[in-house]
Amino acid sequence: MALPYIGHNLHILPQIDSTNLYAMGQVTAGLAAHGDVFMALEQTAGQGQRGRKWVSNAGDSILLSAVINTLKLTVSQHFRLSASLALAATDYLTAKTNRVFHIKWPNDLYWGDRKAGGILIQNVIAAGRWQWAIAGIGINLNQLVFDGHLPNPVSLRQITGQVYQAETEAQLLCTAIEKRWLQLQQGHWPNMLSEYNSLLYGAGTLVKLRRNGIVTPLRIYRVDGQGHLVAGENQEYQFSFGEVEWIPKSKEPSGL
Repeated sequence: MALPYIGHNLHILPQIDSTNLYAMGQVTAGLAAHGDVFMALEQTAGQGQRGRKWVSNAGDSILLSAVINTLKLTVSQHFRLSASLALAATDYLTAKTNRVFHIKWPNDLYWGDRKAGGILIQNVIAAGRWQWAIAGIGINLNQLVFDGHLPNPVSLRQITGQVYQAETEAQLLCTAIEKRWLQLQQGHWPNMLSEYNSLLYGAGTLVKLRRNGIVTPLRIYRVDGQGHLVAGENQEYQFSFGEVEWIPKSKEPSGL
């Protein structure tokens, strides 16, 4: 029996602390099914990578969390879903703007050197099986002014000059997610990984990565099938997510 398509139930929440927290609560209570999507018009305590907050005013962003049944995937295949979502988001962004977007490892969405959105996945694992993923996606739509602590944000309105309707754009994003989810289910992972690497932000360039408090310049090569960042200079090193921190150019320590 085929699973419902992602976005078949798009639940609009006028204001919420975090769509991921809300969606996780619905899943653990047995009140959500595969393909349910919870979207906030306004979010007061959204979650980003490394514990960062994603706060947005009403209508300024796509802020949604999709419930995905992952029982056909293993825990070791987590990156496959992450990459699929990142590709879906770049599909959506490119279609809306006719611009090229890149994926900053593991799944931030970049236009040039500016961040247009990001993805945070939280999981439900029981008895060693990956049962559910809560896929949170945030994309800047209409902002013209951002909080000062954000170093390099950009919105679609800044890129195109157009104003967007958040609910309509969320539905289009869900369509892109469903397309990539089906592609993954149909066994196209090798091609998807190749496509992910073709869009990898910083590929072939020398960047500065911080590991255990030490900042080292390394060249970005690719991301492997397990989601490790492969970088180096005279030899290759593999880094897991959370093991290294990418130092933005604006925050590079002097003398390094």
